[in-house]
Amino acid sequence: MRNVRVLIPSIGHPTRPSLVEAVRGDGERAVTVVGADMDGGGIGPFVADEFVQVPGRSDPGYIDRVLEICREQRIDVYYALGEEEAIGSAERIDEFRSAGVGVITPGRPDMLRISSNKARYHEFFREKGIPAAGFRAITSLGEVESGLREMGFPDIDVFLKPTVSKGGRGARLVTAREGASVAPDVRAAGVPIHSLEETLQELERTTGQSFPEMIAMEYLPGTYYSVDVLSRDGEVLYAVPKIRVRGTASNTTVGQVDMNRDVIALAEQACGAFGFSFLQNYEMKLDRNGEPRIYDINPRGGTSLILCSAAGANIAYFAVKMALGEDVPHAEIKDRVRMLRHYREFFDAPGDPTHRD
Repeated sequence: MRNVRVLIPSIGHPTRPSLVEAVRGDGERAVTVVGADMDGGGIGPFVADEFVQVPGRSDPGYIDRVLEICREQRIDVYYALGEEEAIGSAERIDEFRSAGVGVITPGRPDMLRISSNKARYHEFFREKGIPAAGFRAITSLGEVESGLREMGFPDIDVFLKPTVSKGGRGARLVTAREGASVAPDVRAAGVPIHSLEETLQELERTTGQSFPEMIAMEYLPGTYYSVDVLSRDGEVLYAVPKIRVRGTASNTTVGQVDMNRDVIALAEQACGAFGFSFLQNYEMKLDRNGEPRIYDINPRGGTSLILCSAAGANIAYFAVKMALGEDVPHAEIKDRVRMLRHYREFFDAPGDPTHRD
């Protein structure tokens, strides 16, 4: 079996060491990981076998630089992490194919734009008959209070967040209640909890004339699930739901596989509607009736793909095989496997052969 070279962006992210471990597979071939990051002074050069510096994802020449790296570094597979990269690489997929590069990106640009916008995919789900949380799209400061009240505020708590955001940035729970008993899971995740008055004052102060489209969504009080999916043309090959035992809004420190059939079924419905292939991640919580509802979609595997591998299905490496045109193996998933995530240090000292000036 031939050896391969895989390009992984944002290699300086704290969870990339585990992703690199998963991508290297089970030893059936040598996998050289070329890591790319805009920060040359971070952990990236330690994590990858080879390192290249790139501009930020928002740079108009970003995909041009990625294609250049693919050609220069003889890349076989590019894992397009993040919304911008997933969309940008999908728009120029023919150029990657012409360079002999398989791209791990879930689908067509139009579907990716819908899935990356919380208001648009909720509307999409409604059109397709897929169960979803109650929501209202909000396009101006003047619509905030009425939108919250349409959702049932002040009798129920409502999440308010930008329609396009990452890692819970800009999200807040709006409540009329007081005390530590209000949404303890939200407090534990570090998400702000504000009154209506505090919310309006902050938005007036921070948004000015450039109000970002937001979504008001019913607060989902139940168990959190992060569901990693590997699929082909909307058909789910693997779905691995994991509960967050402990962590923040963007990072699980203690997680556990929980093969909840209802959660898997909802992920299958969403994947089929989008027609997705390769890796994607659905973040869900159970509503007041114990039914799962999707509240965020990531066009990539989650940051704990290594837990899927520990449970028996290394879908990060399986995605590499898919991108190479190889068959995806069958693997049994072990339920209730637990992950404990802790820090790892890298060291750089003057006089070391690997020292970076």
